[in-house]
Amino acid sequence: MRQVIKDARIAGWTEGTEVADLYWREGVIEGVGVGGEVDRVWEAKGALLAPALIDLQAHFCDPGQEVREGLAAGMKAAAAGGFGTVVVMPDTEPVLDDAAQVAHLQARAETLGGVRVRVAGALSCGLNGEQIADLAALQQAGVVLATDGVMAVRDGHLFRRACEYAEELGLLVQGGGLDRNLCQAGVMHEGRVSERLGLPGQPAIAERLALYRDADIARMTGARVHFGHVTTSESVELLAWLRAQGAPISVGTTPHHLLLSEESMASFDPRYKVFPPLRPPSDAKALRQALIDGKIDCITTDHLPWTLAEKEQDLVQAPAGIAGLETAWAVLYTALVVPRLLTIERLLGLWTSGPARIMGWKEPRLLAGEAADMVLFDLDTPRPVEPMGFFSKSRISPWDGQNLCGWPIATFVRGQCCFTREGFGEASGTSAHRVGPL
Repeated sequence: MRQVIKDARIAGWTEGTEVADLYWREGVIEGVGVGGEVDRVWEAKGALLAPALIDLQAHFCDPGQEVREGLAAGMKAAAAGGFGTVVVMPDTEPVLDDAAQVAHLQARAETLGGVRVRVAGALSCGLNGEQIADLAALQQAGVVLATDGVMAVRDGHLFRRACEYAEELGLLVQGGGLDRNLCQAGVMHEGRVSERLGLPGQPAIAERLALYRDADIARMTGARVHFGHVTTSESVELLAWLRAQGAPISVGTTPHHLLLSEESMASFDPRYKVFPPLRPPSDAKALRQALIDGKIDCITTDHLPWTLAEKEQDLVQAPAGIAGLETAWAVLYTALVVPRLLTIERLLGLWTSGPARIMGWKEPRLLAGEAADMVLFDLDTPRPVEPMGFFSKSRISPWDGQNLCGWPIATFVRGQCCFTREGFGEASGTSAHRVGPL
């Protein structure tokens, strides 16, 4: 099938209010303005067309915890957020430490179609930090990075051996997290606000110690190590220094750590309980500056859904994590690009070329011969965040009710439309809402 998106502002091709038409056939881009007969026309009406976003850290809770999300719901949520590729974490039941389990998950994702799902495998068996998983077998099954999740690997010697193993394979390792011995039962950042609220805290040093150890092991072994959710100014500066010393590391952070702070916890609202915890406003400000300075390579959603019953417990008992796939781009566009704190080109890079470089993937571009993985953004129309309308099974968001701009209105993966927002359709007037294999 040959298709065209008409009258789009195309990232990398047009400037200002200039618009053009992009053509593709059977999942491959033909080019801009090439003309000719098509089977389907999509009217962009001046919306921005960009490469589909890439998320290197999301939790789909599949297998074993599908009541929280599941593969199908997670893929739909990703498409609604403008993502074409998502790396899913291994903290499932059972843990993704077995090649057969990984292959089965990949096959199910391919059968569903739509968003490209890539799998992060467990660094250690059962995520218990006692025995290195068979990384070679996991990689052969499709694993693109190895990680033990948000907590740092307890055994530094095991992490070193795993890095040596991964370096031989050319496999990316995700390290860092928090030193669990320093976190204990903390539910938020340890500091002025936690003392005022009388809540147990997690000190910032728990992050710095874990980052320093793992980054220096990367420098020693030559393994590529990624740190997916850095949250403090000291961590950013530490990793920048280690990178200058030759450590082959990359750095990411999340929308909620960029825009929210520990002050949100004063409401005792579990929506703001995340892991790592929200930090002081000064850290959020430093992270935003680090985006501008190039010290952060990518942004990840760390999409971690929970049921309403789980999240509505008291602040101490409620689990940490929020559903972020469907709001990630819009919230950052509204908070950073609209007030001109960050250029849209830089924000796009943090969600596309940045994660692609980290993974060693080809940089996504809207050029002839490239895969037609694309997202169309309505940059101008404000819409409220309505969690009850999420595709994700998690109906909880810290942005609930906020009016945001920049919403994705259509997402294409392999040339197929796997999401459209209400009101967006074909030139012929035929409704295209939620068309595609999802």
